Amino acid sequence: MPPEKKIKKGSPPWMATFADLSTLLLTFFVLLLSMANMDVQKFREMLGSVQAAFGVQYEVQGDFQPVAVPTAAPSAQNAAAPSRRISEARAAMESRQMSEQVQNFVNETGLGSEVNVNAGNKGVRLRVKGHLFFEPGGAEIRQEAKKLLEGIAKVTKKFDFYLTVEGHTDDQPISTPRFPSNWELSAARAAAVLRYLAGDGVPEKRMSAIGYASSFPIAANTSEAGRNKNRRVEFVFTKQPPRLGID
Repeated sequence: MPPEKKIKKGSPPWMATFADLSTLLLTFFVLLLSMANMDVQKFREMLGSVQAAFGVQYEVQGDFQPVAVPTAAPSAQNAAAPSRRISEARAAMESRQMSEQVQNFVNETGLGSEVNVNAGNKGVRLRVKGHLFFEPGGAEIRQEAKKLLEGIAKVTKKFDFYLTVEGHTDDQPISTPRFPSNWELSAARAAAVLRYLAGDGVPEKRMSAIGYASSFPIAANTSEAGRNKNRRVEFVFTKQPPRLGID
């Protein structure tokens, strides 16, 4: 009977070397990972991009799907956008309603050819030729204009709009003890209209007056017809109050 062959116990000698090498590699990568600043979000994006490049697509958003990186948290302005659009739509609707009522009382006065009404999304502009309100070179309101002003006051009190009264002149120079220039004349006319409206019950805090002299002509000042158009008073109704300060 042949003698039994002795079997060596334990692993082969090369396994010890392989185990040491594996342990060293593992330690190396653990240290490398611990010292790295790992961005999980970018890691997921990278994996998602690789999967998309190889045609791996899923209908359900998972941890490793391509994701959109928000640049910033939604601002208060963006969050308020729907509310702002609703307010603008409401203002546009009220502007149309105001414009219709202004046009109606203008037609009742028979001054349709002397008055222009224009409605926009932000308000209403009522343009009246200056000779309906004032004598040449004067700032006293004519009796014939008071019926028109009463209608303007009625509409202003009904709608919650701010009113700016603008005085405009032609470019013909004026020099009197009371009005040294068209600046004083246009400002005095706008202020006279504002005072009349305030006396008719329009809240003063919703009104302002400004004189533009000949700075904003709507026609050429080379003819009497053009100068007649430029001598005017404009009523600007807006939902927002006039801006104050330099902000």
